[in-house]
Amino acid sequence: MNQEWRQRLWGIVLAGGEGVRVRDFLVQLCGGRGIKQFCAVVGRRSMLEHTLARVEQLIPRERILIVVSTAHRHEVSRQLGQWPASNIIFQPLNRDTAPGVLLPLAHVAQREPFATVAIFPSDHFIREEERFMAVVKDAARETQRFPRELTLLGMTPTGLDDGYGWIEPGENEAGRTTRAVRQFWEKPTPLKAYALLRRGALWNTFVCVARASTIWEMARQATPELYRDFMDLSRALPKPHAATVLENIYHLMRPANFSADVCEPLVSKLRVLPAPDVGWSDWGSMERICATLEQLGKLDEGFAHLGCRPGKVSRPLPLVTIH
Repeated sequence: MNQEWRQRLWGIVLAGGEGVRVRDFLVQLCGGRGIKQFCAVVGRRSMLEHTLARVEQLIPRERILIVVSTAHRHEVSRQLGQWPASNIIFQPLNRDTAPGVLLPLAHVAQREPFATVAIFPSDHFIREEERFMAVVKDAARETQRFPRELTLLGMTPTGLDDGYGWIEPGENEAGRTTRAVRQFWEKPTPLKAYALLRRGALWNTFVCVARASTIWEMARQATPELYRDFMDLSRALPKPHAATVLENIYHLMRPANFSADVCEPLVSKLRVLPAPDVGWSDWGSMERICATLEQLGKLDEGFAHLGCRPGKVSRPLPLVTIH
């Protein structure tokens, strides 16, 4: 990537979720309120802090925006005190991932109208972080060559986890490192997942890279009402009444999922970049968290170190793996 273009690369970290499915478990494991992205499960850094350190390998701090919830101000102030306040974007309510992407994108538009953005969830564990970020860099290079497409990172499956979404890619094309997206499969049955695995399908990491203008155009086509809301907000941001506009928009908008409501209806605009096994896991369940700790040899140590009360958390069954 040439240096001028790289200076237009921004990062968006999504950290506004509640992690409801694992919250009770993480309260026992980590203490506090058990909000997943703010929990330190491996080492002393929280999931969010691990994610930010990872993203900073490619993008400088001043160009990383973090989307958080107003309900998490205590955790935000404790963990993000060293970050530029203008890069911490509070959303009044959680309206799922499409607003979670478009809100910081409206802020990016005020600072760099021709930006390329890389989007990262904050609740993923990645063992080999440098290799993973090298794949993100490849996706950014591909976006430079093909600016009207959105590139998703598809992870090479290591098993038949029944909670992941899958991406079925098209054929390899000469001169392209990415592949077309044939179809999304959201949480398929184990039998279907096995068939997808045999066909070379990939796990959907939700990590993606695109020009900001491409995401806006996709939102305009797929969710026009949401697009209009955030265009109104973008125009209001430099003005004193922006906070009021934001509150009004969020209280009236309907939830929308970026994958299901924006990407899936516009599959022709998508590419997928296969990523090697880097020890990636989306920590959306107790079983996945414990499976990762087991692989690291830290399950018993983690329970003891983090003060888990004996007898309160049972050892989960292992995930089905492929050898």
